[in-house]
Amino acid sequence: MSLPRAMTVLVCGTLGLAGCSTSFTPPSTAELAAGMIEAMGGREALEGIRTLTLRGDGQRTRLGQLVEAGGEDPVAALEGVTEVIDLENGRAALDNTIVLGEFSQHRTEVLTTHNGAPVGWGTTVGRPNMAATPNGLFSWATHNSPEWLLRRNIVAVALSAAETASDAEVAQERAFDGRNALYGTARIGDEDIGLYFDPDTGLLAGFTALDTEPMLGDVDAEYVFGDYREADGLTLPGSVTIRKEGRLFSSIVYDAITVNGPMGLDQFEALDIAAAEGAPAPGIFDVPADIVDQADAAAASDGSWSPVTLTPVAPNVYHAVTFSHHSMVVEFPDFVAVVEGGYTEGQALSIARAIDTEIGKPIRYIAPTHPHFDHTGGVRGFASVGADVLVAAGHESQLRSIVESPHTHPPDRLAARAAAGDDVGSVEVFEGMIAVTGGDQVLELHETDAFDHVHPMVVAYVPGAGAIFQSDLAPTAPGADADAILRLAEEHGWTVEAVVGGHGGVSPWSEVTAAAAAD
Repeated sequence: MSLPRAMTVLVCGTLGLAGCSTSFTPPSTAELAAGMIEAMGGREALEGIRTLTLRGDGQRTRLGQLVEAGGEDPVAALEGVTEVIDLENGRAALDNTIVLGEFSQHRTEVLTTHNGAPVGWGTTVGRPNMAATPNGLFSWATHNSPEWLLRRNIVAVALSAAETASDAEVAQERAFDGRNALYGTARIGDEDIGLYFDPDTGLLAGFTALDTEPMLGDVDAEYVFGDYREADGLTLPGSVTIRKEGRLFSSIVYDAITVNGPMGLDQFEALDIAAAEGAPAPGIFDVPADIVDQADAAAASDGSWSPVTLTPVAPNVYHAVTFSHHSMVVEFPDFVAVVEGGYTEGQALSIARAIDTEIGKPIRYIAPTHPHFDHTGGVRGFASVGADVLVAAGHESQLRSIVESPHTHPPDRLAARAAAGDDVGSVEVFEGMIAVTGGDQVLELHETDAFDHVHPMVVAYVPGAGAIFQSDLAPTAPGADADAILRLAEEHGWTVEAVVGGHGGVSPWSEVTAAAAAD
C-alpha cells in the first residue's frame, strides 16, 4: 500500500521507526495507538484524568418528534451544554437547554452512585426532581443518557485503544469524514470499535461502533473528533459530531474544557437545589435531599425502578403518575390495558410492578398514543412482560421499528427475554378504531387527525368511566386542542366526565368545554 508522504513522515517521526521511506511497511494499529497517546500528552497524563468538564453549544436530531408519521425529525439547538465525566468513579452528567422552534426546556440528567449501586437523578425546570435506576433516564442532550459519556469519550477510547490494539494488525488507508485516515481496530470492554487516525497529526480523527439506542435499536455509529486544542497540558478534541445510521445524531463545539476541576452545582445553569439541613453544599453527583428516598428505592431494586403512583380516576381506571410522562391503566376482569408507553424502560417496568402489586392482573395490551420517543420509551419494557402493542395504522412503521429492531449491544429486557424464549408481546395494528372488551369494561382507541401536535394521534375513551386519555395536548386551555377534543367527543357521542393527561393531572370535562367556549 502506498502512503502519502505526510503520513509517512508523521509515522516515522512520531514512532521512531528505523529505515522509513515512502515505500515502508505501514505501521500496526498498536503503533498508531501508541503514537496517538503521546500526541495527546502521554499515558501518565491521560490516566491521571479523574474528571472532564466540557462546555459548549451544539445541535441534536433523532429526537423522535416528527409531526407527520413517516416524516423527518426536526433539528434542535443545544444551548449552554455542560458535560461532566467522572472517569475515576464511573459517573457522568448532562445539562443543557434544548430549543426546538418555540419550545425551550432546561434539563439535567445524572448517572451517579447511591448506597453502592448505580442510580440516576434528573430534573427539568418547572418539574420536580426524580431519581431512578439508570434505565429510567432519558435525555435530549448530545446523548440519550449520561451513561454514553462514559463509554464514548475520547479519553476512554484512546486508553482502550492503547491497551487492546494489535501489533499484528497492519493499518489500512480508508476515507473517514471526507478525509484520508489510517484504520485499525480495538476494543472498549467487550465492544469492537474501528479507529481512524489522522495521518497529519497522529491524533484520533474518530471511531466507529455499534450503538444500541432505546428507540433505534442496533445502529452503526460514527464519532468524529475535531478542533484538537490544549487543555490543562493535554491535547483534546474541541468538537464532536455523532452520526447514527449515516444520519446526524448530534454535534457540539466546546468553548471550555477543564481537567480535574470542581463538580459543584454552581457550574450548572438554572439548578437551584438546596442542601439538607446541616449538610455541605451538594455536588452534581449528590442525590438531592428531596429525592433520597427515591434513590434508596432505586438502589435496592432489581435494576428497574422509577417513581410511580396509581391514582384512581373511576372504578377500574387509574392514572399511572410518574415523573412527567403518565399513562392510563384500565382494568378488565382478567387483565389490564395500559394507554401510553411512557418515558423509559425503567418507568414501564415500574408501572408493571405497581399493577402486579395493586391490581394483580397481567398486562395484555400497551397502546401508545403517538410515536414521539418521550412517549414510547417504555413500549419495549411493556412488551417484555408480555403486553401486545396496539398500534394505529398511521404509526405502524415507527412503532414496529421500535418493537422489532434488534437490541444486542447491550440487550434490553425485551431482547433478553425474547432470546431466552420467554413470552413477549408483539405488534397488533388497527385502523380507525379498535375496542378492547372484557366483561362490562370497554376501552376504545381512536386514530384521528384532529390535532396539530402529530398526525395521526390516538385518543382513548373508556365509556363506563366517562374518561378520555390524551397526551401532549392542552385541552383545558383556550385554543385548538380544546376545540378539537370537544368536536371529537361530539362526533362520537361520548359522555365525558374527566380528561386524563399524559402530562399533568386529571381534569373535569367542564374545564374543556369552558376552554373551548372561551377561545
